[in-house]
Amino acid sequence: MQVKKKPIKDKILESGKKEFLDKGYHDSSVARIAEGANVPIGNFYRYFTGKKNLLDELVGSVYAFIPKFIADLAGTTTVLDMPLEQFSSFIAKELYRVFWRNRSELIILLYRCAGTEYENFRESINELIRDIIIKRNFGNIHINDSEWVMAKVVANGYLAGLLELLNMEWDEPKFTGMIQKITLFFFSDFKMRG
Repeated sequence: MQVKKKPIKDKILESGKKEFLDKGYHDSSVARIAEGANVPIGNFYRYFTGKKNLLDELVGSVYAFIPKFIADLAGTTTVLDMPLEQFSSFIAKELYRVFWRNRSELIILLYRCAGTEYENFRESINELIRDIIIKRNFGNIHINDSEWVMAKVVANGYLAGLLELLNMEWDEPKFTGMIQKITLFFFSDFKMRG
């Protein structure tokens, strides 16, 4: 029985992350991943059954955690009822804590997983953000179709802004400051936009 070594597995994971970021899942190659990790291709298969197994290892926990994290925010009345300045500050800190730490995995999930079980991740996140926008602005009252569409459009814009920030290099104060500004912009005076 051959012993698996953590440093080798970590090199394969890092090479796989780079390959998925650069090429996307569909166009990635196990051979390039093994080459990038500086291991024989047979060694790759000692650690992973294939690129799908590698993808699952890289993004599976983030895929499960992020929607729960956002849904928990949406279900917390105290968060939804905060004044906008306090809400934007809280959201900025939480998004830094969760999104920044997992930004490569999020970028893979949101942009690089076409043809996998993860390909609808972005739409799921948009729906959760839309629900927060609706709850924060309308509470539990029934909204009309134009308000619903407007909430969806605002959620799409908000997520696009967050993703743009994840693609840049920031320190924590700058990142949280930008998240606060984006949150203030997208969540303020929503009813006036409809």
